[in-house]
Amino acid sequence: MLKNLIYITIISIYISSCDLKSADDYYNIAFDLEENGDYEKAIPFLDKAIEKRPEFRPALINRGADKSIIGDYNGAIEDYQKIIEFDPKNTMVLMNIGNNYKKLKQYEKSIEFYTKALNTKGAIKSDSTYLMINLPNEWDKDSDYYVRKYDIKYERGISYVYLKKYNLAVKDLEEAVKYVEDFPNAMSWLGEAYYHLNDTVNARKYLTQASKYGMLDAKDLLEKLESIK
Repeated sequence: MLKNLIYITIISIYISSCDLKSADDYYNIAFDLEENGDYEKAIPFLDKAIEKRPEFRPALINRGADKSIIGDYNGAIEDYQKIIEFDPKNTMVLMNIGNNYKKLKQYEKSIEFYTKALNTKGAIKSDSTYLMINLPNEWDKDSDYYVRKYDIKYERGISYVYLKKYNLAVKDLEEAVKYVEDFPNAMSWLGEAYYHLNDTVNARKYLTQASKYGMLDAKDLLEKLESIK
């Protein structure tokens, strides 16, 4: 009887010490938490997913995004850099690194990574069409990480404005403003760049349009512009 009890105890300890969940299981738990906005709670589950599968791109990307949302920009960059180690030309990841350097106000570094992103095949034109042959239930495809060029140029243009490189900012933002979903802000940034270049015609044009959408920075610059007539 005692022998059987010891045997059962050993088996119970063994089973309880085994982690029977897969990397996908942990990823799905984290995903549900993220859907509810529980980003901090999701991170430990992504930790477990990545521990089981170190090159699990979606888990690393989501953990980086979660860290960025809660303000851990350096932690986010570290996660994205882990992807770059085995997938060095991942367009979305390179752009995300740029975004986090921008949040850290390291604008030169952000531009470096935006430019790297633009030089990958995953930086696609707005009118590009890609024929993808997808296997049943296939996911985590390279095409999942493609980004429109104008979205990358929009972010890079903002970094150029912060660095007071207004001519370069205009070049990026002129293209982006035609396509980006956040076009009111894009017009505001473009108007600001023209304002600092003393191009009053274009500054007024874009700041006026941005002001109609309630962009306060654009309104302030427009008032300054009107006051020096």
